[in-house]
Amino acid sequence: MGEKKRTVEWGKIFEILLILLVIPTLIFYLVGLRKPAFLNYSYYFLVSLFIFQAGLSYMYSLSAFRRGTFKELPTAKHIVLPKTTFIVSAYLPNELEVIEDTLLNILQRIQRPEAGIELILAYNTPHMEEIEPRLRELAYKWPELILANAYGSKSKSENLNYALEIASGEMIVLLDADHLVALDCLKLAWRWLDEGYGVVQGRCKIRNGKSSPVSSLVEVEFEAIYGISHYAKSRLFDSTLFGGTNGYWRSSVIKKIKFASDRLTEDIDATLRAILQGNHIVHDRNIISTELAPETLAGLWFQRKRWAQGWFQVSVKYQTAILKSKFLNILQKFMWTTLLMWRVVYDILSHLLFPVVFAFWLTRGKIDFPMNSFIWFALFFVMLSGPFEALVAYKNASLPRAPVWQYFYYAFCAFWYTLFKNTIQVVAIRDELLGKREWVVSKR
Repeated sequence: MGEKKRTVEWGKIFEILLILLVIPTLIFYLVGLRKPAFLNYSYYFLVSLFIFQAGLSYMYSLSAFRRGTFKELPTAKHIVLPKTTFIVSAYLPNELEVIEDTLLNILQRIQRPEAGIELILAYNTPHMEEIEPRLRELAYKWPELILANAYGSKSKSENLNYALEIASGEMIVLLDADHLVALDCLKLAWRWLDEGYGVVQGRCKIRNGKSSPVSSLVEVEFEAIYGISHYAKSRLFDSTLFGGTNGYWRSSVIKKIKFASDRLTEDIDATLRAILQGNHIVHDRNIISTELAPETLAGLWFQRKRWAQGWFQVSVKYQTAILKSKFLNILQKFMWTTLLMWRVVYDILSHLLFPVVFAFWLTRGKIDFPMNSFIWFALFFVMLSGPFEALVAYKNASLPRAPVWQYFYYAFCAFWYTLFKNTIQVVAIRDELLGKREWVVSKR
C-alpha cells in the first residue's frame, strides 16, 4: 500500500478523533459545568447502547451454539439437480496466482449434476496478461469453461452482469477468484432452492490463517460471522444476506436482480433488492468455500472500509423500504434494522462514551471512574461477549478447525478489534458523505 495513501487515511482518523473525541469532550464539559446531571444521563445512555449491542451478540451466539440439521419442508418439489452455471469474477492483474486453482477445483472436483455445468470466468484486465493463453488452453481442454472478457468493465458488478447475460444454468453459483468451493456444494444448495428459497449463502472459511497475525484474527472472525451470525439470523428470523461469494441463486431471481455498478457492496445491495421483491435467503454453514484473508493491517483496513461504506450506502437507501415492506414480518424488520441504520447510529454514538468520561474528569478535576453495580455489570457483560463468541465459534467451527491458540488470540483482541472496526465504520461514513468512493483492490 502506497505511503501517500496511508498518510491520507491517518489524516482521516485525525479528523474523526477531532470531530468525535475532542470537540464532543469540550461540549460535554461546558454543558456539564451548568448541568452536571446531563453527564450522568449521557453516560448511562451510552453504556446502555453497549449493553444492547453486546446483547445481540449473546443472542446470536446462544442460538448458534448447537449445530442444526437440514429438515425437508413440505414445499420441496424433489426436482432433480439441474444444469448449473458457476460465475467466477476476477480482476486478472490482481488474481493471477489464484485463478487457475479456482477454475480447476470446479472443473475437476465438483460433483456434477447429470445435466452438466458451465463455468464462466468473467474478468476485466487493462492489458493482455501472460496467463490468458494458458486460460485458452484450459478452455480448449474443458468445453464447459467460457472465458468472458468484459471489455471496458471497471467493476466486479459489470463483470457479473456481463456473465449473467450468457449464463444458461437454472442454478447460478457466484464465486470470487480466490474461492475453492467444496465438492458437494451443488446438492447441498439445491435442496434449499427446491424448497422455494431464492438464494442460498454458504460458509466462507479462511485458508491462510497462519500467514500473519492479521489473517489469524480474520480466520476466527469468519468462523464467528458464518458459523454464528449469518447462521443465527437465518435460524431465528428466516432471513439472512448474500455475502458476495459462495452464493447459490435461482437463475430467474439473479437475472432479474443483477448488480448495481455504483455500489461499493453490490452484494448487499442485491440482497436487499431481492428481499424487497419477496425472495427468501437462507444460510447453510455446511456449504464450505475457502478464501484468502488480508495479511496486513493496511489491507484489512481498506477491505473493511469499502464494506462499511457500502453498508452505509444501502442503509440510507433501503431502511425505509425495509420498514414498509409487505414481505417482511416485524422480527425480520427488526433484524434488518439492526444491520442497517442501527449499526450507523451505534458506530457514531459509541465513540461518544470517551468524551463523556473525559468531560466528567475535567468537571471533577481528577480521574475518577463512576462505578456502581450497573456499570460493573455492563463492563463484564460487554467485555465477555467477545470471548463467549470465540468459544461458540470454536464449538461450531468448520473442519479442519484452526488451532485453539487462535481462538484465545481472538478472544483477547475482541474488544480492541471491535474499536478498530468501529473507527473504520466512521471513517467510511465520512468518505461517503464527502463523495469519496474509492475501490482499493484486495491483494491476493
